[in-house]
Amino acid sequence: MATAHDKLRNSLNLNIIKHIFNTLDEGILVVDSNCKVLFYNQTLSKYEGLEPQNVVGKLLFDVFPSLTPEESTLYQVVMTGEPITGRFQRYINYNGRQLQTVNTTIPIIEEGEIVGALEVSRDMSVIIDLTDKVAELQQQKAARPKFPGSNGFRFSFADIIGSNRKIREIIEGLKKVARTSSSVLLYGETGTGKELFAQSIHYESPRKNHAFIAQNCAALPESLLESLLFGTTRGSFTGALDKPGLFEQAHGGTILLDEINSMGFFLQAKILRVLQEGLVRRLGGAEDIPVNVRIIATTNEKPSVLLKAGKLRKDLFYRLSVIYVEIPALRERIEDVEELARYFVAKYNSKFNKSITHIDDRLLKRLQDYRWPGNVRELEHVIEAMMNFADDGRLTMQYLDYLGCSAFKDYLESEYCVRNGIRDDIGLVEKNMIINMLDEYDGNISHAAKAMGLKRQALQYRLKKYNIFLKDQKA
Repeated sequence: MATAHDKLRNSLNLNIIKHIFNTLDEGILVVDSNCKVLFYNQTLSKYEGLEPQNVVGKLLFDVFPSLTPEESTLYQVVMTGEPITGRFQRYINYNGRQLQTVNTTIPIIEEGEIVGALEVSRDMSVIIDLTDKVAELQQQKAARPKFPGSNGFRFSFADIIGSNRKIREIIEGLKKVARTSSSVLLYGETGTGKELFAQSIHYESPRKNHAFIAQNCAALPESLLESLLFGTTRGSFTGALDKPGLFEQAHGGTILLDEINSMGFFLQAKILRVLQEGLVRRLGGAEDIPVNVRIIATTNEKPSVLLKAGKLRKDLFYRLSVIYVEIPALRERIEDVEELARYFVAKYNSKFNKSITHIDDRLLKRLQDYRWPGNVRELEHVIEAMMNFADDGRLTMQYLDYLGCSAFKDYLESEYCVRNGIRDDIGLVEKNMIINMLDEYDGNISHAAKAMGLKRQALQYRLKKYNIFLKDQKA
């Protein structure tokens, strides 16, 4: 009797595999050992503008005339039998359109013989264009005349809210660190404000009148991140231009490498060279360029865990962590919740043109009882959401009804709606009361809400919560 595994293996015929390949978001291209195209999926067809029937059966270099054997990952894999992963390519297709992709190419081997290669391509043109624009803006910003004073995007230690003893000790220590040029490694959970601390170090340092450039290392494939950080030299790959990288643009200032553990070991080694020698070399370049840059790096996982998992080079960690700081999670400084909440109320008063002057004590208690897995950023989002609806000078419990789907919303429903195991009973009583009130006011939501002491939006929320549907809703 055939097993499920045997049935699945037998069902995966060539047509089914082709159908699967045609439904993927990535481009799939298969060539034989002579680089003749055997398969070309619909995704490639969409962003290259070529029909599969006009590609299959042709030699790769006839389809892509600007591509040379030295630049072709498919050709290299067919020749060597070695896979190539995460390779950036820029080339001109048959219709003259420039394409920018990140490719992974693997050999197809049968009975020890290389019979072809398969390439998976992700079109990165939009991301690269945006990255180039960001790099250009950062370069323009770095070239602007410097002058003292905040521009609305700069933060200093005075902007860090909280009276928690550990936070104050960190701030006092980093004020001393800011005077030097030592590298800094900041660890903190997502939402704890790592970039705020990094900016504070820079803008209270002798480098404050030079560039502060932040780059998230997890936002781009490694090949693109490498070219962005180190720059390119004309001819280093097809279409490459002479362009300074972020290290050059940050000369004299500070560069923040956010989530540095997202880098592969190859790029981590290049960062280590910058730290040790103060030199960068553009992609394809032969000259070392001296740079005077302070490096601040962040990670949202504990370095001990990253080192054990092999995600962070030990030599890079030791060189980065000349100054090492662990930023406490909000649950570890819960006494700062009230101060932070009042700060965010003032912030959104200004932003939304409101005048909320008071936070209800019961609301503060709920905010202080929560564990805040999203930390300060999550607290800000909760305050912002309530501020959208607050209009009577006070932030009170009623505005919690307007919160959308979130961890805090789930917490409220599980912790404060469940008392002594009677959640279902409470919900049933409230549901029946709403139904009876709507019947009394002939389905008029506004009148029913007023009679219940609720705002119209709060009643509508409960209608949705309890799946109460009205045939003829009235204003």
